[in-house]
Amino acid sequence: MYTEGRMKEAAAPNAPGKEPTPWRLFRVFFGISAVTVGGGYAMVPVIGSALEKRGWVGEEEFYDLFATAQSFPGPLAFTTALVAGRKLGGAAGAAAGAFGVLLPPFAAIVLVGALIGRFGDLPAVRAFLDGAGATVPGLVAAMVFKMAKNRKWSPPRILGVTVLALALVLAPKASLPVFLGGTALFYLLERRWNS
Repeated sequence: MYTEGRMKEAAAPNAPGKEPTPWRLFRVFFGISAVTVGGGYAMVPVIGSALEKRGWVGEEEFYDLFATAQSFPGPLAFTTALVAGRKLGGAAGAAAGAFGVLLPPFAAIVLVGALIGRFGDLPAVRAFLDGAGATVPGLVAAMVFKMAKNRKWSPPRILGVTVLALALVLAPKASLPVFLGGTALFYLLERRWNS
């Protein structure tokens, strides 16, 4: 269960000079995955903070890793752990990061699957699930704000992002072609504006 104390503990820095070994990477990703509720978009800011506080990556480098992770298929927290683990510890680091992120939710799903039928209608369980779900939009908004403030914004870029966001909201069933087509068009137009 998420508590602020456990979240801080999971993201707390190691002693200075400790390099990212596969075991340390596993522990960091396992700790974050075990105490974070809300999926990949909720975990990514915590992962970035943990890696930055340990001095393993800088903020800009983490955004590059995160952007790379988004290009891979699969759950966002998993691909972020995989890419960051690979960068910090090679193939063993990638495996450690991936297993660290996957084991807590796997164990939780097995446990919840065994218990939810019996206890799912209890008011305390319903209240927990409703409260946990309410935190996700705030965590996503914080990540978007943090990423957006580091971009160079021009009127054409603002217009393009706004139009693309509206198109995604208005056409959710066609989100993949709208996103890919809009991104490609935006890229070509931005190259033309900058040339």
